[in-house]
Amino acid sequence: MTIQTHLDQLRRTTAGCQLTAFGDLSSKLILRSSAAAPCPREVLDNLSTKAATCFSVLDADTAVDLAENGHYGQSAIMFTPSQSFVFARPDIAADDVTCAVIDNAQDVEQALHAVRDTVRKIGEDNR
Repeated sequence: MTIQTHLDQLRRTTAGCQLTAFGDLSSKLILRSSAAAPCPREVLDNLSTKAATCFSVLDADTAVDLAENGHYGQSAIMFTPSQSFVFARPDIAADDVTCAVIDNAQDVEQALHAVRDTVRKIGEDNR
């Protein structure tokens, strides 16, 4: 499957999901996205900045825990009054990130599992 196919599937199968994206944390760029409606570049740029900020804070705050637990630091969630942003990377050293923007009323835990599964699949398909 292509990255685009994975993103389309994630958006369609995740309740309340408006937008999914795949990007690079180091360059803060969204490389691929899937949206239910047209999505301006500014929205994607903002999403990549949110992802980079979340992981930067997470990594700085959890450096000790990261050494002891390889899964810690692979995902992050940001809440706003109207949306939840779910981010996942394949491992703590990776720059690849998969993102999902969902309605706040939806199940964030379900979305988190779906985003983690998608980022894993993208990594496996692109080895």
